[in-house]
Amino acid sequence: MSKLAVCEELHFTKAAEKLGISQPTLSLQIKTMEDELQVPLFDRVGKKIVLTQAGLLLREHARQLVR
Repeated sequence: MSKLAVCEELHFTKAAEKLGISQPTLSLQIKTMEDELQVPLFDRVGKKIVLTQAGLLLREHARQLVR
């Protein structure tokens, strides 16, 4: 769920607040997933983030799982 929240919010702090966890914890979860997949899911541009192609796929699969 945390990955989907980041995909929807496109902001780590807002997603963390929505989930009720700290931003560093969420960032670590995302970093761990990116390391395991060996692909970046988000392009970090200053304080904003943008989904990569892999991130777009993640979002779609996560939405399907939630449904």
